[in-house]
Amino acid sequence: MKQNIYKSIFLPVLATVLGVMAAASCDTLSSSNADPVVRFVRPVDPVMGDKLLTEVSMGATIAVIGEGLGDVCKIAFNDQYAKLNPTLVTPTSIIVTVPSTMPETVTDKIYLETSSGKHAEYDLSVIIPSPSITSIACEYAPAGSEVSIYGKYFFPKEDGTIDVVFPGNVKAEVTSVAETEIVCVVPEGATIEGQITVTSAYGTSKSAFNWRSTEGLFLDFETTDWNLWGLSQFGNENGCSGQYLYLSGSVGSWSWPDNTIQLFFINPSKNPLLDEGEVSDYALSFEYCCNQWDCTQMIMWFNGAAEEHNVDGTDAQYHWKLFEEGFDVGQWRTVTIPLSDFNTNKEDTETRNIASFNDMVNFHMMPFGAADGAGIIDIKLDNFRLVKIQ
Repeated sequence: MKQNIYKSIFLPVLATVLGVMAAASCDTLSSSNADPVVRFVRPVDPVMGDKLLTEVSMGATIAVIGEGLGDVCKIAFNDQYAKLNPTLVTPTSIIVTVPSTMPETVTDKIYLETSSGKHAEYDLSVIIPSPSITSIACEYAPAGSEVSIYGKYFFPKEDGTIDVVFPGNVKAEVTSVAETEIVCVVPEGATIEGQITVTSAYGTSKSAFNWRSTEGLFLDFETTDWNLWGLSQFGNENGCSGQYLYLSGSVGSWSWPDNTIQLFFINPSKNPLLDEGEVSDYALSFEYCCNQWDCTQMIMWFNGAAEEHNVDGTDAQYHWKLFEEGFDVGQWRTVTIPLSDFNTNKEDTETRNIASFNDMVNFHMMPFGAADGAGIIDIKLDNFRLVKIQ
């Protein structure tokens, strides 16, 4: 650990930590008078069971080994309490996960308390990991827009900053940092596909996702040779990556939508959109920018090679209800829908599933279903792709 974080803590601090633990005493009907003693800490992985630990990472699951542990009801790492599962507490061991929150006071110790108020401590350092970057609000956010990056361990450097670099070595302006979220401005020139890099006080890591990913991309609206039925409308203004699908019009309860707010992608190749693995391995991902959506579900479904646009067919459907979920008006966002969620019919009265990739040649969307009154839908959509679920 860094010297400025892991500094010496003297007895007054230790007394404060133990005092907090005692003040928050365990509620129990009965307790043992055994004195808790920690002999050592080891990994829970049996392959590494002989390894004794003197330091552990945030979020790691470990085994605390000793005697008189069966009555332990509180355990703190530095000044951060861990959640204890009573079924994983025995007289000789405790299985526990190290908290992932930054301590305010670092003592390099763990503290145990029993239900009878007895205490024990043991030397153990908690390592703060390098950042973990799991997702981004929009994988195709336009240059100049603010976007949130999500993950863990976003701890600023000594000068209070954290670095975010997009593919092509383009550095972003960071406007705010929290432990699980970074807000930054997408820089000009961030147009190359690849991983985003974040550098914190404890290291540098790359994102688990690709910025501007083209994995499984089957519909980006730059061409319309697939639109043999002449449905839909398109736009270019304020897009996230060129031309987009623009669905805008009136919707209502079981009101058949205008052609301009329907999508029928007729796959020019006539081949399934996927050919490796299982249907459950994948999700549908795309970008949207919603200005208004008052009511009526958006039905999505795939079908085989037949050139038919039939919402009453036997294909498994997904019903998107962004109007119920809420949305950031006028902001581009990414949504990811597991293919296992394509599991119903238009009335939500049947359970269906996508049986095989042969059922995934063409793709459809249309607003249709029950609604309380009538309203407007106004939404831009782009970059439909089928991605492996991480």
